[in-house]
Amino acid sequence: MPVKLDSVQSFKLRSLGLIEFKGNEVQCLCNLYRLYFREHLSE
Repeated sequence: MPVKLDSVQSFKLRSLGLIEFKGNEVQCLCNLYRLYFREHLSE
């Protein structure tokens, strides 16, 4: 399930090396991060 992030969140996560941009979307670089974000950032 996609999670909406504002631009500040996206750039901070990218600068930490946790995500990468794929066009207008972001992709987690590690499955562990994806699971964590899905649980803690989804509404």
